[in-house]
Amino acid sequence: MNNFLTVVELCTTKVAVAVGEKTDFGVKITAHCTVPVRKMIRHGEVENTKKVVEALRTAVAKAESEVGYVIHDVVLCLWGQTIRTCQIKVSRDRKRPDDFIGSQELKVLSDEALKYKVGSDEKILKAIPQGYDIDARIGISPNEVEGMRGTRIDAYYLLVIGKEQSVRDKYEVLREANLNVIHTVLSPIGSAAAALNDNESENGVALLDIGAGTTDLIIVRDSIIRECACIPFAGQTVTDDIKSVGCITSEMAELVKTKFGTCVADGVNDTKKLVIQGTGGSASTDVPLLLLAQVIEARMSEIFEAARYIIEQAGYGDKIPAGIVLTGGTCYMENIRELAKAIFEKNVRLANAGGSITDSSEESCFDTYATSIAGAMMVAFDEIDSSRIARSIPLPDDGPATDIFGDEIKEEKPEPAPQPKQRGRSFFGRNNGPKTDKPKEKSGNAIQDVLGSLFDGQLNNNA
Repeated sequence: MNNFLTVVELCTTKVAVAVGEKTDFGVKITAHCTVPVRKMIRHGEVENTKKVVEALRTAVAKAESEVGYVIHDVVLCLWGQTIRTCQIKVSRDRKRPDDFIGSQELKVLSDEALKYKVGSDEKILKAIPQGYDIDARIGISPNEVEGMRGTRIDAYYLLVIGKEQSVRDKYEVLREANLNVIHTVLSPIGSAAAALNDNESENGVALLDIGAGTTDLIIVRDSIIRECACIPFAGQTVTDDIKSVGCITSEMAELVKTKFGTCVADGVNDTKKLVIQGTGGSASTDVPLLLLAQVIEARMSEIFEAARYIIEQAGYGDKIPAGIVLTGGTCYMENIRELAKAIFEKNVRLANAGGSITDSSEESCFDTYATSIAGAMMVAFDEIDSSRIARSIPLPDDGPATDIFGDEIKEEKPEPAPQPKQRGRSFFGRNNGPKTDKPKEKSGNAIQDVLGSLFDGQLNNNA
């Protein structure tokens, strides 16, 4: 591999690093490495820089050992609870109205939008074109304006704005890990690129990426991003509620949620309970399954109600005929689709990464918790000029050595043989194969390996 991109995502429960290359068949992700972090990142905001840097270095070292070369230049996924949006208009009188409108002229307008005055502690992360008015012609689509003529342009933008300190904190993490940020991608835009198909993005759809710390919402219509929002609670809040109700550890609460939890309490047997065997001499804990379902349904309903409110406030309550698409690690809970359908009163689909991600990519990148980082890889390859994409520096194969940062590196690992498979078209004009209504099953994890046996045969009826 000569040309590659590395994407870094700092999530609430993990640090993720993905490495991929652009092939004739799409984007192939050759490495996807995650390292868990606990209570170091909250709602997308870095709280313990030192610990997050350590986790990132570990994830990068794993990725380097898998792909066989040094990682230095990276793409950073940006998001967090402090994100907000606003709509603005930028106008310009044209000195040469008979000249065609070109990309450079549109870039000048976009640059002007990025100079819009925001709070002293805020930073504009992206200006997304919504449409243009040229003289008396109103509502011209961004992909139709080039080549037109006129005396005046009114350009409308959706500004995505974040706290400057939040952005600086993330840049500091990467700088301390000896990584250079060459580009940024907003996480929900990545999720949309990977999870949505052409029909959804053209007709109108809302995507909810329900992670651990935040629920990211993005509305797309006419293949244009119309709204982005961050709901500052998600799967971790559900876990915390179960922990409090059951008086169990966070690790046990997470496993109870994923293995026995359901988002709909109706129909759950009210006589059955989950008996969690105590460890180290402690007594067993009984958790009624009906109570567990009620706790989960209440919190997930709160998340969906918040999302519905944002959609309606943005004016798209009746403008998303394609309905709701759900992705993110929390989507694995039973009956989540049924609860969402009841609250939104719209069609609901579960989705994982698709788009132009090739089938020969690392298997873990097709998990719903990896949708945003996989999509960010797709977006970055489209947005970054090929001359800026990194050239690989192979790791030495003559025994222990150090890379350009002085860290010990491993022997180069041969790249797997390519498997040419192709998908259909997707969001932003990329390829996307058929989606299933149910995401792929997650592979086992350390918590399940160690604690899973504690639940076997422990569903009992009350006397």
